[in-house]
Amino acid sequence: MKTALVVLGMHRSGTSSVAGALTLLGAAPPRTLMAPAADNPRGFWESDVVMALDDALLAEAGATWNDWRPLTPSRGADPRIAKALNSEFGAAETIVLKDPRMCRVFPGWRAGLEQAGYKALIVTPLRHPSEVAASLQARNPISREQGLRLWLRHVLDAEAASRGLPRHFMLWSSFMADWRAEVALMNARLGCGLAPADDDGGAAVDAFLTSDLHRQHDDAATPVLVSQVWSVLGDLARHGEHADLHAALDALRRAFDQASDLFADAP
Repeated sequence: MKTALVVLGMHRSGTSSVAGALTLLGAAPPRTLMAPAADNPRGFWESDVVMALDDALLAEAGATWNDWRPLTPSRGADPRIAKALNSEFGAAETIVLKDPRMCRVFPGWRAGLEQAGYKALIVTPLRHPSEVAASLQARNPISREQGLRLWLRHVLDAEAASRGLPRHFMLWSSFMADWRAEVALMNARLGCGLAPADDDGGAAVDAFLTSDLHRQHDDAATPVLVSQVWSVLGDLARHGEHADLHAALDALRRAFDQASDLFADAP
């Protein structure tokens, strides 16, 4: 069975730096890489083909990438997923699959990966929600409040949809501070063997993960629901899976869904 390292994280949460590092540690990137941009000059390390498919899946569920309201994505193995995997990765044994939109439509991808013969290993970088909101404000015409709502929706949906799979949650700040220690923990939790090339020693990753990738520094206080979710996800990163943490996230997701009903027409 082939392996898919699925970088399943919110926009502006360090997913590009993590996906890029995983490719430098031996996993195969997609063939159709999205071009670098001013807000991500070292590349997004994601597939234009996958992004377009996720946009289509969101549209079919009545949503767009910046919609924070609940949706009901398809849970079936859509044949377009297998087609995209084949065109982007071919026969590669270990791949890196990343698109923040996938947080909202992962049930379909989970089924599609299994059908296509992949074992999905989930890697979820966690960045402080205030920093995520600040980064979104710098890139898009999005208010801080909308950014925080988007963060809540993406992380809660992704956690629920990936539960039961091998997962590694990690604080992005910890990854940037000491990627070697974080990758060692990732290997232990996921049962994989990511490592630098023998003649490299990690120099390529060191050169890639420089401090200028962390452009927004903001740990300002957030609304109670946001801070509670951030706290529980931090416990998942530090301690690993636990039924009590899952139950806490289920309760927080229900509270957010109920609150969302009050703002059905809000952007």
